Amino acid sequence: MQLSGLGYFGLRTGRIDQWRAFAENVLGAQVRTTEDGLRLRVDERGWRIALHESDTEEFGYVGWELPGPAELEAAAAELEAAGVAVKYADEELLRRRDVLGLLQLEDPNGIRIELFHGARTATAPFVSPTGARFVTGDQGLGHVVFNVDDYDATFRFYTELLGFKVSDFCDLGRKRIAFLHTNPRHHSLAFAGLVVDPERKPKKDIDPGELFHFMLEVDDYDTVGHAYDRCLDGGAPIALTIGRHSNDKMLSFYAITPSGFEVEYGYGAITVSDPWVATRVDGTSLWGHHRPPRPAQNAAEGDRS
Repeated sequence: MQLSGLGYFGLRTGRIDQWRAFAENVLGAQVRTTEDGLRLRVDERGWRIALHESDTEEFGYVGWELPGPAELEAAAAELEAAGVAVKYADEELLRRRDVLGLLQLEDPNGIRIELFHGARTATAPFVSPTGARFVTGDQGLGHVVFNVDDYDATFRFYTELLGFKVSDFCDLGRKRIAFLHTNPRHHSLAFAGLVVDPERKPKKDIDPGELFHFMLEVDDYDTVGHAYDRCLDGGAPIALTIGRHSNDKMLSFYAITPSGFEVEYGYGAITVSDPWVATRVDGTSLWGHHRPPRPAQNAAEGDRS
């Protein structure tokens, strides 16, 4: 199985109005109202992020793209042969996702996966409210990062079954993060889980299947700086200050979304090409990415007084 990359993802939220303001004013995405919430556009695709109106704040699904119908059928056959339950989308779901073919399954943590092909490309050009230009194309839509319960089972599922390749690893105490790629983007998926002596029973200090953050990359560092300023001016709380990551070398900051999880907004990540030698880093950042010592809006008032 050879996935093309991260195509889209969906979230459930009761904070549609806050998400609309956040998406337009902080991220620089185009926003369209739909029958069940909002759709966010960041490039030529009809949409990349779906926000479904709900009474909960939670991750809904992630869509991984395949080149065409033959590849989707082959993927279904591989999954079924491996004992993984798959479900083909009906016409209503195909309409809502705006794709030609789609099948659903779950990973070992209960994360809902959608494999699809035939996403719609819009004829109208993408125009960002803030002038942002997002890096997508053959790298797909940024990346997503999850906490997982069973690290080993998750690793086998994505690398042996779905065909992800390893970019690198990072060890943080008892927790290990695996960074995986499917195209030139350094990682389209990362997940963190506990790696301990099997005779020790670890504490349940992670919520399996929980979205930790998603990442959007832009093509200019000043775009990152302007978004950072908009957050400091009240657009969103800062989760991590500007810094540079140790593995993909991205310059970025993290903000807290209206749903409470984080978004990484960055520029300048390296790309990978196969064959690629995976290494292990002992920290996520070369510099920066610090937790603010006080609420961002108060810091902003002090900085700008």
